[in-house]
Formats: sequence, structure tokens, C-alpha cells
Amino acid sequence: MKLVTIVSDEEVAKLLSDPMRRAILNILRERAMNETQLAKRLGLTDATINYHLAILKKAKLLTVARKEVEGHGIVQKFYLPSSYVYLPDIESLPQGVARYYFPINIERVRGAISSLGSADRELGDLTASRVDELGEQLAKILVSVAREYIDENVEPGSGEPRVNEIYSRAFAKLFRR
Repeated sequence: MKLVTIVSDEEVAKLLSDPMRRAILNILRERAMNETQLAKRLGLTDATINYHLAILKKAKLLTVARKEVEGHGIVQKFYLPSSYVYLPDIESLPQGVARYYFPINIERVRGAISSLGSADRELGDLTASRVDELGEQLAKILVSVAREYIDENVEPGSGEPRVNEIYSRAFAKLFRR
């Protein structure tokens, strides 16, 4: 699978704004699973998982990793995401769609601030509007850094060190460290 995909398509960005679809993709990046396994892992019905998988497949965000024929002839499909991580390019998306991602970006910044804040008095004194601003800047910087990785491929479950590298580089640029 690809390591990173930068999402600039409005429709794909909209469907990725759904937390359940992001959860499905996050779980599948570790290993291929079928519909029943996903439903059990997420505590949802097979029908709900089927609905989300159909949307993700149609957008080409999932691939069938393998098929297994069970004893009674039913074919089980095991899915993987086509990319380990999807990053929305908020600069190329309409503001109404990019807005879906602002809470995620803010939480990313808050996580970094909580880690760095105890060592940096300036970060501990940020206002809510400054955190919002940093979240937007981080989203743009992440895409900029991730562009250097778009040709990389990874095996399921092995992309986390590379994604952490992307995030570390982006946070370093954001906080100029």
C-alpha cells in the first residue's frame, strides 16, 4: 500500500471526514480483515460495516487483499486501505469541506502542545484562536512534508515509523525547533 495519499478531491475528503470510515481505514492499515472481523472489532453490525466498505471501495480507498472460500462456498473478502494514511490538502479543498478537518487539526496541535508545553512556557500560554491558527498551519505543513513521501509503499502494519517521521518533521517546522 502507499504510505501517504494527499486528498484534494472534494468528494473523497467529504467521505473521509466521517469518523467511522477513518476508524475502519486505521484498523485495516495494520492487517487485512473481512467485514465480520471489522464489525466485531468496532462493535457494529455487518450491515453498517458493509455500508461503509461500499463507500470506501467506490472511492478506491480500499483494495481486496485476498479472497477465501469458506466450506459452504461463501467467499470472504479481506480488505486493506490503498494508503496507510490520508491527509486532506485543506488549501485545495473548498472551505466548507476543509472545515470538517479543523477539529482534528486542533487536537493534533493540542497533543503536541501538551507534550512540549511543560518544557516551553510560551506554548502553555496560547489562546484558543492561536491554537486554531496553529492547527490550520499544521495541516498545511503536514501536506507539504508528506509530498516528499507520496511515492513510498509500505507493508500493512509497518508504516507507523514513517508516518511518525512525517509528523515529527511537520511539528518541528510548526514550532521551529
